[in-house]
Amino acid sequence: MSVEMVDIYDVLVNDSLFSLHDFILESSAAPSCQISSFQSLGILYPVIVYRDSKKQLHLIDGVKRVQHAKLTQQKTIRVMILPETSPVTDIISLIMCNKRHEIESSIINKVQSICFAISLNAPESWILDILCFSFDFKPHSEFLRECERIHNLPKEIKQFCHEKKISLKQLVNFTHYPGELLETLIGWKNVLQLTASTLDEVASNINDYLKRENRTVDDLMSEPEVQEIFDSSLGPREKTEQFRQLLHLRKFPLLSASNSRIEKAVRSINMPREVKITWDRALENKKIEMNISVTDPVKWSGILKSLQSDELKSAIESILEEL
Repeated sequence: MSVEMVDIYDVLVNDSLFSLHDFILESSAAPSCQISSFQSLGILYPVIVYRDSKKQLHLIDGVKRVQHAKLTQQKTIRVMILPETSPVTDIISLIMCNKRHEIESSIINKVQSICFAISLNAPESWILDILCFSFDFKPHSEFLRECERIHNLPKEIKQFCHEKKISLKQLVNFTHYPGELLETLIGWKNVLQLTASTLDEVASNINDYLKRENRTVDDLMSEPEVQEIFDSSLGPREKTEQFRQLLHLRKFPLLSASNSRIEKAVRSINMPREVKITWDRALENKKIEMNISVTDPVKWSGILKSLQSDELKSAIESILEEL
């Protein structure tokens, strides 16, 4: 390795082979303390570059130093040059070490670091055995392809996943939804209260409903019930809950219809409030439960009379048939 003074504009930054611009997502944070040190002490350490076969200099480490040098109108900068013969795995390891904090700040940054190594044609065995192991991933045969699909998600979705610290499982789930749907959903983040799990649930329910009905997102948004929710004066939490309920009705129309008939049957019994009738709304457990809460002995005879009525017997029979 050699250390030289070079023209600052000879150093490729965004066009560098080793630029992390498209791979590492950043969070909004206070200005780096490096900026203050540059202003008071200047640039103390050389930036690290790689010289390719065409003698072009690709920045490996030192983006902020280069930015500061350009901002202060410096014409040259001190660089440490790695030769063309440098193994790509060594360069990746150096970058990962220097950017460890940013990379480990979210699962999606770890995943995209894997994609960064893939983009540089690092050996697959090295990526699986060394890089994945260092990130606590347990890769399987399809893991690298999953990483690439995650990397191809819409940029705003990836930023949301970074900020919400979304898990690897949820990231993989998002890759199964159309990009158009994901872009629409992220556009609702100021209208709805979207958490990681809520976004996954809403995306899944909308996707299933649209596929079954052969409809589009625009068709869904044009439905009067949907427009009413989005145009209402409700807060984001209330809008989200109403929208989730509506999507559940759209996704499970038969289930929703059965629950509506059961609710109607329960209301028709007109039981004392001390008697609660419940059932599994997923209709998986074919039973009903009755909970009786008595605190006043005087009321017991009236409750007992209600439990022995033909009206209750008929209603329970109809509910059990529905289940």
